[in-house]
Amino acid sequence: MGWNEVDNKLKKGMDSNFVSCDEQYELDYIKKVVKEEFPSFSDANIDNALKSCCNKVSAPRPRGDYVKCLQKELGGN
Repeated sequence: MGWNEVDNKLKKGMDSNFVSCDEQYELDYIKKVVKEEFPSFSDANIDNALKSCCNKVSAPRPRGDYVKCLQKELGGN
């Protein structure tokens, strides 16, 4: 379990290899997956990390780069 599992779930659940910050349903899905894997993260922390990574990872946002950013923002290993 962990960040590899988050990436694997996103591979299965998302249509592309990129993250669109313009699609709220996509961000909601990413939040759900992160929350499932890391229930100790608060909704506010996840929301802040999602927004931060939307700003830090340039479009088109490769899913792998976006997940690495989330990991860094949330302090995950």
